Amino acid sequence: MARSWKCDGEPKNGKTYSNQNPTGKHEPYENYGSSCVICGLPKEAMDNSRQLPKWVKPAAIAGGTILTALVAASIFMPQPCPTGQQKINGVCLKLTSVDKTPNPTSSVTPTPTPPVSPATTVNLYRTLAEVPNVPKGIIRYGGSTSFAPLRTPAIVALIVQAHPEFELTYTEPPPGAKAGSGSGIKMLIEGELNFSQSSRSVKDEEYERAKTRNFKLEQIPVAIDGIAFYVHRDLAIPGLTVSQIKDIYTGTITNWKQVGGADIEITPLSRDPDDGGTPEYFQEKVLAKESFASAVKPYAIDTTTAIRKVAKTPGGIGYATASEVCNQSSIKPLPIAKEANKGFVPACIEKLVNKTDFAKDIYPLTRRLFVVIKRDRTLDEQAGVAYLNLLLSDEGQKLVDQAGLVPIRN
Repeated sequence: MARSWKCDGEPKNGKTYSNQNPTGKHEPYENYGSSCVICGLPKEAMDNSRQLPKWVKPAAIAGGTILTALVAASIFMPQPCPTGQQKINGVCLKLTSVDKTPNPTSSVTPTPTPPVSPATTVNLYRTLAEVPNVPKGIIRYGGSTSFAPLRTPAIVALIVQAHPEFELTYTEPPPGAKAGSGSGIKMLIEGELNFSQSSRSVKDEEYERAKTRNFKLEQIPVAIDGIAFYVHRDLAIPGLTVSQIKDIYTGTITNWKQVGGADIEITPLSRDPDDGGTPEYFQEKVLAKESFASAVKPYAIDTTTAIRKVAKTPGGIGYATASEVCNQSSIKPLPIAKEANKGFVPACIEKLVNKTDFAKDIYPLTRRLFVVIKRDRTLDEQAGVAYLNLLLSDEGQKLVDQAGLVPIRN
């Protein structure tokens, strides 16, 4: 079995890593692979041996015996925890001080929940049944529609089979709001959910809103997903580049003949970026935060509506999480390329998600799917961590794979 190593989100070798997501310090997490499950930092980032002061090397050469003795002593002598941490079962855990004073500017006061002690931690387990500290009762969750494959009755039933009193209850947003990453995080902050699911990273303003309510938010990835594009079944076109997709959705390209297709007007469809993490991610990463063209509006209510319209519209094009597209027979998934001189990569192979190219980052548009939890030492935190531990277990990651998503521990 591979030796474990811990990551807290702060590189110890003095380097910065562009692929770290999320950035910044997080709760210490025990890893077994080559990179951190939470933030993606490589194992070497936690190695501070390369950052020793310049005087250490000559001192070690001159007094190797003394240094060895000191190191040995430091191993066998009890080490105190850093300020703000407490040793529990031999491990230093960060303690979160929670001010229970209600926020006077808040319009919604979350229902108080019983305190949980000690602080719950995210760990890796083999089976769903082995996951400890799973609370009893109704657990409300919601958010990103990209998590829909993990909400099927079959998957929920397997979790319930392992923990019968962990009653997972998907909760719709209030009237007037649409299901999505943003609404899920909002409901979590306002105390309407125990944890939420998101296909985008938590925003700075969302972290700040949580702080005003005297708790912290933490996002932890559980799966990798890709955004798939689809067109009418009769449209004869080999694929599109990411740049061409941007030009279509910003209004520069309006006819399929401009990209090698038939003389048909393009009808681009999208959900509202204010409602969901997928269209918000698309606008940020593909459109470089530019506005959607007027032809995109009115926005589609949901992915199902968009797929049905593209199936009936010869010039239609839409996009969604790959697991929602690949099994559809009424439309045609469209391969995409990162650049004009690169080959087209399919999001779907027959009716299955191209998980191999997603995992290897060969497909141009992949992203992580997060479970967002509260760090408030209450039942909400316990429920969120329990759900994370279930999905990150060996069995849980198999469920992620069966759902058409790429396991984060792949």
